[in-house]
Amino acid sequence: MLTKDRWQRLALHLDRALEIDGDERAAWLASLENDDPEFAAELRGLLDEHAAVEREQFLDLGPERPSPSTLAGQVVGAYTLVEPIGQGGMGSVWLARRSDGRFEGLVAVKLLNVSLIGRAGEERFRREGSILARLTHPNIARLTDAGVSGAGQPYIVLEYVDGERIDQYCDARRLAVQQRLRLFLDVCAAVARAHANLVVHRDIKPSNVLVAKDGQVKLLDFGIAKLIEEETGSGEASALTREGGRAMTPEFAAPEQLTGGAVTTATDVHALGTLLYLMLAGQHPAGAARTSPALLLKAIVDTDPKRPSDAATDSDASTRSATREGLRRQLRGDLDTIAAKALKKDPAERYASVEALAADVRRYLGHEPIAARPDTLGYRTAKFVRRHRVGVAAAALAAAALVAGTAAIVWQAREARRQRDEARSELARSTATNEFLGFLLSAAAPPGRKFVVSDLLEQGEAVADKQFPGDDPMRAEILTSIGRQYMGAERWERAEPVLARAEGIARKSNDPGLHARAACSLAIAEMATGKRPEGEARIAGALAELPDAPQYALARADCLTRQSELGFFTDEGSAMIRNADEALQTLDRSPIDSQTIRADAQGARAYGYYLTRQSGKADRAYAELTRFLERSGRDRTLAAADVLNNWGLVHFLGDIRKAEPLYRRCLELHRSIEGEEGAGTNILHNYAGVLFQLGRYAEAEPLYRQTILTARTRGARGVEIDATLGLTALQAEIGRLDEAAATLATLDPYLGQKVFSPLKQAYLAYTRGLLARARGDAAERRAQFVEAVRLYDEVDAKFVYSFFALVELSQAELTTGHAEAAESAARRADALARSLVEKDSPSYLIGFSKAALGEVQLARGQREAGRRNLEEARVELERTLGPDHPASRSARRLVDGS
Repeated sequence: MLTKDRWQRLALHLDRALEIDGDERAAWLASLENDDPEFAAELRGLLDEHAAVEREQFLDLGPERPSPSTLAGQVVGAYTLVEPIGQGGMGSVWLARRSDGRFEGLVAVKLLNVSLIGRAGEERFRREGSILARLTHPNIARLTDAGVSGAGQPYIVLEYVDGERIDQYCDARRLAVQQRLRLFLDVCAAVARAHANLVVHRDIKPSNVLVAKDGQVKLLDFGIAKLIEEETGSGEASALTREGGRAMTPEFAAPEQLTGGAVTTATDVHALGTLLYLMLAGQHPAGAARTSPALLLKAIVDTDPKRPSDAATDSDASTRSATREGLRRQLRGDLDTIAAKALKKDPAERYASVEALAADVRRYLGHEPIAARPDTLGYRTAKFVRRHRVGVAAAALAAAALVAGTAAIVWQAREARRQRDEARSELARSTATNEFLGFLLSAAAPPGRKFVVSDLLEQGEAVADKQFPGDDPMRAEILTSIGRQYMGAERWERAEPVLARAEGIARKSNDPGLHARAACSLAIAEMATGKRPEGEARIAGALAELPDAPQYALARADCLTRQSELGFFTDEGSAMIRNADEALQTLDRSPIDSQTIRADAQGARAYGYYLTRQSGKADRAYAELTRFLERSGRDRTLAAADVLNNWGLVHFLGDIRKAEPLYRRCLELHRSIEGEEGAGTNILHNYAGVLFQLGRYAEAEPLYRQTILTARTRGARGVEIDATLGLTALQAEIGRLDEAAATLATLDPYLGQKVFSPLKQAYLAYTRGLLARARGDAAERRAQFVEAVRLYDEVDAKFVYSFFALVELSQAELTTGHAEAAESAARRADALARSLVEKDSPSYLIGFSKAALGEVQLARGQREAGRRNLEEARVELERTLGPDHPASRSARRLVDGS
């Protein structure tokens, strides 16, 4: 006889079996047969029945109902289904496009499985939509629409999240423990919002937590969520929940879900604990028990998992940017305790709420004591005392007072001596560094003639070894300072070996702070020379091995700042902002402030705003940083010049006229400090590009030439190629076609080399297209711009030159009589321009795309729309490029002629 308990167990295993297929299902069933052959046979029978039902479409409501394989292209409400992106017990999820013309964009459409159509299935599906409608949070995929298709199939429309599972996202980017914890806090925030709205998710697992490309976490799939208000006084599930079955994912279920107990907010706390354990340790708390259904059930219900720090020894620590031992040290202690409390078998012993769990994670990140108590001897003794309070109270109080008092005195004395010694050592090194740099600027500076900083630094390397032959910490400090000066001057080829020496010396010292400063500086130099994996792993490892004690707060703030600066090479703006904010918060807690670290962190945060297209915030942040540098007397330094360079980038795609004075000041600063030839290649190239876009060709040309010569001297082949292509475009623009062809030919030796990446090939095709346009060769012009757009699309490049390629392609298609293709390219250019700049902010890119679109519309007889777009283009171009710019004058002529 099939009892209620046996059916619950069968339903649980059936859900799991339906989620997997092929060899994985066969192995899973074989393992189940070894544990319980009779039970496995029953389960196989249910699976066979399910397969037969699907083949016969037994619950299909009509002959016209489409199968999943034929749904692509079907219209559901206002949406056209494109392709399946998910399948679950409740239904299938499809990528879809809005097809009624009201707006464009991708969504996720969830269709109720035909086998569930009926009162219970439809009610549960309707309830999912109702639940999502009441949940509004940045970290929850939002509901946008709902309805019933023409075939009678209920559907809900959700925000489409183009992202990765949170565990795979973390591993693929080798995120360190602290970075993973910040993402986990976003998950907690989403679940806490659900609980605040009386909703228990009940199925939190990695596949239901995605991280989008911009780093934002999204919690998905409330298909089996439960309304807390449905619960009865005894904690039993409502009739609807019983009728719908106990759907869940066994690996991420709480003990009470598997045993039929009450499902509460504590159930989600347990699932979050499992997710946290997986993100930190790299494996599930059940470990090897996942290979067998019976062992998995026992592990979740009865067996305490290993501590994450112990489980981490079986995982790949490099995916957490740490060594195996370094990862164990990070997880040991507070993080072990936090995970253990969230995973308690008894719901009453877990964190009382998701907010309480998140608060302990924040305390850990803030280097504060956590609220959870570890399962130590003292903790177990305290539980014994609570059970036998009367008999042991007096003795326990007396002993505890004596032991605690003695221990505190001994610890405080030892800590005070250690901090005093470290402070003396830090002061001695700081004083010696200042004296050494003073020596370079006086005794070592060549008398009677100008010198550049790089000359002194090279001399300083040799002097450091002679002046401090037996003092390794002092040499490491000096070499780190010299290496950082090289970095400030973009002398990466000199910075890296100097910092590598400093890191090697510092590693042998007993000072974690000294080693962290050298290692994190070396990581930046490695990133700049193309060694991204080494740089990311080094900086994360240095942070992991740095103690949490207050005396290391300054070193931690410095390393966090360097970590935020990785975004200069990876273009990961959200990470830059997070790391810079943490660096500034850490610096605020440090007993010693550093204006240099503070300025660097503020600069990294401002650049993060620029990368995330928050140009308004970036502009204000750079203005504030510039005032800070002026107040501290640092406004005539290379650091101030770098700030001006990056500030100019904020306006490069918007009101570009604001960028010109910033680059002019930046170049003047570099030349006053480093001499006429001292400016960095990026600054020269950026300034030349701004002048070119502004139509100031006579000023831009010598800067392009200087960029090419400087880049060639310094071995910066990538910048040399870009500047050569820029100079070619300029010469073609002003009609010097033979010179343009000769300039372009200088790149022939680089063709086919690794330095000529797909992006450079696309830029080359774009430049050839400009040259063909100047020559009046319409066919070649079109062919080259088609190739440029193809190459940019191939590498998914979304930046300014892929935009210009689309604008040029639109005009080339129009010239050769392909009006429809011209309009398509113009619309793509307009969409790309809007993705590159902050909404409603001025941008000459919008002006160019509007002008291209308006010109095409006029050619296709759409006079009203064309004239409107051309007028908008004229206004935008005049306010960003000026009324006398060639593009502004061209837009006015087109408006007048329309």
